Amino acid sequence: MIIGEWKPLDELVKALEGHNRVLVAGCATCVAECAAGGEKEVETLAPLLRMALKSQGRAVEVLTKTLERQCEWEFVEEIATVVGEVDAVLSLACGIGVQALAERYRETAVYPGVNTTSLAIREKPGLWAARCAACGDCMLGETFGVCPVARCAKSLMNGPCGTGSAR
Repeated sequence: MIIGEWKPLDELVKALEGHNRVLVAGCATCVAECAAGGEKEVETLAPLLRMALKSQGRAVEVLTKTLERQCEWEFVEEIATVVGEVDAVLSLACGIGVQALAERYRETAVYPGVNTTSLAIREKPGLWAARCAACGDCMLGETFGVCPVARCAKSLMNGPCGTGSAR
């Protein structure tokens, strides 16, 4: 599961400077599961953005749409019409979703609304544990299935402290 959290509201407001019509685009999978980018979060963030922008004297129209996934082209295509009507998209997806939207809609500014923080597992409702740093050099076969990059403060290659090593 990809885990993320909203960027600070003031950072989002600053990113939208100079834009008059904005689409807040959610992603109904990973970031929805961690309560950062699903339909509920889109519908919560949009009025907060409107109020923050209005308090600065900026009349910005904020539209909303939540896609099933922003990381798959067929779903990204679903917002083509609305993206053609806005001058910026605020993506509440992981970094992959933001990149997919920016690649598909090159003529429109696409901004990340979420900081992707980790690849994690849900231990219980509301509690996520980072288990993978997506470093591209997987050592899980050598470390008893424990990611030394994400799960050890010292990045030791022998698993959690006190477990020993097969090496």
